[in-house]
Amino acid sequence: MTVTEERIIEKLRSLDPSDWADVDEYITYLKYRSRHKARRDHTQVMTGQDWLESGLIGLWADRKDIGDSLEFAHKLRREAEQRGESSYGCCGGSLSELPPGG
Repeated sequence: MTVTEERIIEKLRSLDPSDWADVDEYITYLKYRSRHKARRDHTQVMTGQDWLESGLIGLWADRKDIGDSLEFAHKLRREAEQRGESSYGCCGGSLSELPPGG
Protein backbone atom coordinates (compact mmCIF):
# COMPACT_ATOMS: atom_id res chain seq x y z
CA MET A 1 0.00 0.00 0.00
CA THR A 2 1.27 3.43 -0.90
CA VAL A 3 1.82 5.87 1.93
CA THR A 4 0.19 9.20 1.22
CA GLU A 5 -0.26 12.35 3.22
CA GLU A 6 -3.99 11.61 3.38
CA ARG A 7 -3.33 8.13 4.81
CA ILE A 8 -1.00 9.54 7.45
CA ILE A 9 -3.54 12.24 8.40
CA GLU A 10 -6.27 9.59 8.58
CA LYS A 11 -4.15 7.46 10.91
CA LEU A 12 -3.33 10.50 13.05
CA ARG A 13 -7.01 11.34 13.36
CA SER A 14 -7.74 7.77 14.47
CA LEU A 15 -5.40 8.19 17.46
CA ASP A 16 -6.49 9.51 20.80
CA PRO A 17 -5.36 13.16 20.95
CA SER A 18 -3.36 12.32 24.07
CA ASP A 19 -1.03 10.30 21.80
CA TRP A 20 -0.33 13.19 19.44
CA ALA A 21 2.65 14.36 21.50
CA ASP A 22 4.33 10.99 20.86
CA VAL A 23 3.71 11.39 17.12
CA ASP A 24 5.14 14.91 17.24
CA GLU A 25 8.26 13.67 19.05
CA TYR A 26 8.73 10.88 16.51
CA ILE A 27 8.41 13.33 13.62
CA THR A 28 11.06 15.51 15.30
CA TYR A 29 13.32 12.46 15.50
CA LEU A 30 12.72 11.57 11.83
CA LYS A 31 13.52 15.13 10.75
CA TYR A 32 16.75 15.04 12.74
CA ARG A 33 17.65 11.62 11.32
CA SER A 34 17.09 12.71 7.74
CA ARG A 35 19.19 15.88 8.23
CA HIS A 36 22.07 13.82 9.58
CA LYS A 37 22.01 10.76 7.29
CA ALA A 38 25.29 11.80 5.73
CA ARG A 39 26.92 11.60 9.16
CA ARG A 40 25.93 7.98 9.79
CA ASP A 41 29.54 6.95 10.29
CA HIS A 42 29.49 5.02 13.58
CA THR A 43 32.81 6.55 14.56
CA GLN A 44 31.20 10.00 14.47
CA VAL A 45 31.00 11.55 17.93
CA MET A 46 27.84 13.51 18.70
CA THR A 47 28.36 16.98 20.10
CA GLY A 48 26.17 18.56 22.75
CA GLN A 49 24.50 20.56 19.99
CA ASP A 50 23.81 17.31 18.08
CA TRP A 51 22.10 15.88 21.16
CA LEU A 52 20.02 19.01 21.65
CA GLU A 53 18.90 18.99 18.02
CA SER A 54 18.13 15.26 18.12
CA GLY A 55 14.92 15.76 20.08
CA LEU A 56 16.02 13.11 22.57
CA ILE A 57 16.93 15.52 25.37
CA GLY A 58 13.80 16.12 27.41
CA LEU A 59 11.85 13.56 25.40
CA TRP A 60 10.04 12.32 28.51
CA ALA A 61 9.92 15.65 30.37
CA ASP A 62 6.12 15.86 30.27
CA ARG A 63 5.48 12.25 31.27
CA LYS A 64 3.52 12.05 34.52
CA ASP A 65 4.37 8.37 35.12
CA ILE A 66 8.09 9.09 35.54
CA GLY A 67 9.13 10.61 38.84
CA ASP A 68 12.80 9.99 39.50
CA SER A 69 14.36 9.39 36.07
CA LEU A 70 17.28 7.40 37.49
CA GLU A 71 14.92 5.06 39.36
CA PHE A 72 12.76 4.76 36.24
CA ALA A 73 15.82 3.75 34.19
CA HIS A 74 16.74 1.13 36.80
CA LYS A 75 13.17 -0.19 36.71
CA LEU A 76 13.26 -0.49 32.91
CA ARG A 77 16.60 -2.29 33.13
CA ARG A 78 15.25 -4.76 35.72
CA GLU A 79 12.15 -5.43 33.61
CA ALA A 80 14.23 -5.96 30.47
CA GLU A 81 16.53 -8.31 32.32
CA GLN A 82 13.59 -10.34 33.63
CA ARG A 83 12.09 -10.56 30.13
CA GLY A 84 15.45 -11.55 28.70
CA GLU A 85 16.41 -14.23 31.21
CA SER A 86 15.01 -17.03 29.07
CA SER A 87 16.31 -15.53 25.82
CA TYR A 88 19.69 -14.26 26.91
CA GLY A 89 20.50 -16.37 29.95
CA CYS A 90 22.46 -18.77 27.77
CA CYS A 91 24.94 -16.06 26.83
CA GLY A 92 26.18 -15.34 30.33
CA GLY A 93 25.50 -11.59 30.12
CA SER A 94 23.41 -9.53 32.46
CA LEU A 95 21.94 -6.08 32.08
CA SER A 96 22.58 -5.47 35.76
CA GLU A 97 26.30 -5.60 35.01
CA LEU A 98 25.97 -2.34 33.11
CA PRO A 99 27.07 0.76 34.98
CA PRO A 100 24.32 3.18 36.04
CA GLY A 101 23.21 5.20 33.04
CA GLY A 102 24.98 2.80 30.68
